[in-house]
Amino acid sequence: MNDRPPSSMRRAAALALGDLLVFAFFAVQGRATHQLPPGDTLILTFAAAAAPFAAPWFVIAGLSGVYRSATLARPKRLLALTAIAWIAACAAGLAVRSLILQRPILPAFALTVLGINMALLLAWHALFAFLTKGPGRRAHVG
Repeated sequence: MNDRPPSSMRRAAALALGDLLVFAFFAVQGRATHQLPPGDTLILTFAAAAAPFAAPWFVIAGLSGVYRSATLARPKRLLALTAIAWIAACAAGLAVRSLILQRPILPAFALTVLGINMALLLAWHALFAFLTKGPGRRAHVG
Protein backbone atom coordinates (compact mmCIF):
# COMPACT_ATOMS: atom_id res chain seq x y z
CA MET A 1 0.00 0.00 0.00
CA ASN A 2 1.24 3.48 -0.83
CA ASP A 3 1.69 5.66 2.26
CA ARG A 4 2.06 8.93 0.32
CA PRO A 5 -0.83 11.37 0.74
CA PRO A 6 -2.95 11.91 -2.39
CA SER A 7 -1.77 15.53 -2.75
CA SER A 8 1.85 14.37 -2.79
CA MET A 9 1.05 11.78 -5.46
CA ARG A 10 -0.72 14.44 -7.53
CA ARG A 11 2.29 16.74 -7.26
CA ALA A 12 4.65 13.96 -8.37
CA ALA A 13 2.34 13.07 -11.25
CA ALA A 14 2.12 16.73 -12.31
CA LEU A 15 5.91 17.04 -12.26
CA ALA A 16 6.27 13.84 -14.30
CA LEU A 17 3.68 15.03 -16.82
CA GLY A 18 5.61 18.27 -17.21
CA ASP A 19 8.78 16.23 -17.72
CA LEU A 20 7.04 14.31 -20.47
CA LEU A 21 6.10 17.61 -22.12
CA VAL A 22 9.73 18.78 -21.85
CA PHE A 23 10.86 15.71 -23.80
CA ALA A 24 8.09 16.18 -26.38
CA PHE A 25 9.03 19.85 -26.81
CA PHE A 26 12.70 18.96 -27.23
CA ALA A 27 11.87 16.34 -29.86
CA VAL A 28 9.58 18.61 -31.88
CA GLN A 29 11.98 21.56 -31.68
CA GLY A 30 14.94 19.36 -32.57
CA ARG A 31 13.24 18.06 -35.68
CA ALA A 32 12.18 21.57 -36.68
CA THR A 33 15.68 22.97 -36.11
CA HIS A 34 17.10 20.38 -38.47
CA GLN A 35 14.26 20.99 -40.93
CA LEU A 36 13.02 17.43 -40.59
CA PRO A 37 9.35 16.68 -41.06
CA PRO A 38 7.60 16.54 -37.69
CA GLY A 39 6.39 13.00 -38.33
CA ASP A 40 2.86 11.82 -38.89
CA THR A 41 1.89 12.54 -35.33
CA LEU A 42 3.35 13.91 -32.15
CA ILE A 43 3.33 10.35 -30.82
CA LEU A 44 5.56 9.11 -33.65
CA THR A 45 7.87 12.12 -33.27
CA PHE A 46 8.09 11.45 -29.55
CA ALA A 47 8.72 7.74 -30.06
CA ALA A 48 11.48 8.34 -32.59
CA ALA A 49 13.26 11.32 -31.06
CA ALA A 50 12.44 11.57 -27.36
CA ALA A 51 11.66 8.09 -26.07
CA PRO A 52 15.30 6.92 -26.01
CA PHE A 53 15.94 9.75 -23.53
CA ALA A 54 12.60 9.90 -21.71
CA ALA A 55 12.52 6.21 -20.80
CA PRO A 56 15.88 6.25 -18.97
CA TRP A 57 14.94 9.60 -17.43
CA PHE A 58 11.79 8.27 -15.77
CA VAL A 59 13.57 5.16 -14.48
CA ILE A 60 16.58 7.04 -13.13
CA ALA A 61 14.58 10.00 -11.81
CA GLY A 62 12.22 7.63 -10.05
CA LEU A 63 15.00 5.57 -8.52
CA SER A 64 17.00 8.62 -7.46
CA GLY A 65 14.05 10.19 -5.64
CA VAL A 66 13.23 13.13 -7.91
CA TYR A 67 9.50 12.45 -7.50
CA ARG A 68 9.51 11.73 -3.75
CA SER A 69 7.44 14.06 -1.61
CA ALA A 70 10.45 14.89 0.59
CA THR A 71 12.35 15.99 -2.52
CA LEU A 72 9.42 17.98 -3.91
CA ALA A 73 9.28 19.92 -0.64
CA ARG A 74 12.93 20.99 -0.96
CA PRO A 75 13.57 22.99 -4.15
CA LYS A 76 17.37 22.95 -3.94
CA ARG A 77 17.37 19.18 -3.45
CA LEU A 78 14.90 18.78 -6.31
CA LEU A 79 17.14 20.77 -8.65
CA ALA A 80 20.30 18.96 -7.55
CA LEU A 81 18.72 15.52 -7.98
CA THR A 82 17.28 16.60 -11.32
CA ALA A 83 20.74 17.55 -12.61
CA ILE A 84 22.38 14.37 -11.35
CA ALA A 85 19.59 12.13 -12.64
CA TRP A 86 19.63 13.85 -16.03
CA ILE A 87 23.37 13.33 -16.47
CA ALA A 88 22.92 9.60 -15.89
CA ALA A 89 19.73 9.40 -17.98
CA CYS A 90 21.30 11.34 -20.84
CA ALA A 91 24.24 8.92 -20.96
CA ALA A 92 21.85 5.99 -20.99
CA GLY A 93 19.65 7.68 -23.60
CA LEU A 94 22.60 8.34 -25.88
CA ALA A 95 23.57 4.67 -25.66
CA VAL A 96 20.00 3.53 -26.38
CA ARG A 97 19.71 5.91 -29.33
CA SER A 98 23.06 4.76 -30.70
CA LEU A 99 21.95 1.12 -30.48
CA ILE A 100 18.60 1.81 -32.12
CA LEU A 101 20.06 3.87 -34.97
CA GLN A 102 23.19 1.73 -35.27
CA ARG A 103 25.46 4.74 -35.45
CA PRO A 104 28.00 6.35 -33.14
CA ILE A 105 27.27 9.13 -30.69
CA LEU A 106 28.41 12.46 -32.04
CA PRO A 107 30.00 14.63 -29.32
CA ALA A 108 28.20 17.78 -30.51
CA PHE A 109 24.84 16.00 -30.35
CA ALA A 110 25.63 14.57 -26.91
CA LEU A 111 26.53 18.00 -25.53
CA THR A 112 23.44 19.57 -27.10
CA VAL A 113 21.09 16.97 -25.63
CA LEU A 114 22.81 17.13 -22.26
CA GLY A 115 22.79 20.92 -22.06
CA ILE A 116 19.43 21.80 -23.56
CA ASN A 117 17.44 19.08 -21.83
CA MET A 118 19.20 19.87 -18.55
CA ALA A 119 18.23 23.52 -18.90
CA LEU A 120 14.64 22.64 -19.80
CA LEU A 121 14.23 20.14 -16.96
CA LEU A 122 15.81 22.48 -14.41
CA ALA A 123 13.68 25.42 -15.57
CA TRP A 124 10.51 23.33 -15.39
CA HIS A 125 11.41 21.89 -11.98
CA ALA A 126 12.25 25.34 -10.60
CA LEU A 127 8.94 26.70 -11.91
CA PHE A 128 7.12 23.70 -10.47
CA ALA A 129 8.75 24.22 -7.06
CA PHE A 130 7.79 27.89 -7.12
CA LEU A 131 4.21 27.25 -8.22
CA THR A 132 3.55 24.43 -5.78
CA LYS A 133 5.13 26.04 -2.75
CA GLY A 134 1.84 27.75 -1.90
CA PRO A 135 1.09 29.92 1.11
CA GLY A 136 0.21 26.97 3.36
CA ARG A 137 3.30 24.96 2.45
CA ARG A 138 6.75 25.70 3.73
CA ALA A 139 9.41 24.73 1.25
CA HIS A 140 12.67 23.73 2.87
CA VAL A 141 15.62 25.68 1.56
CA GLY A 142 18.20 22.89 1.78
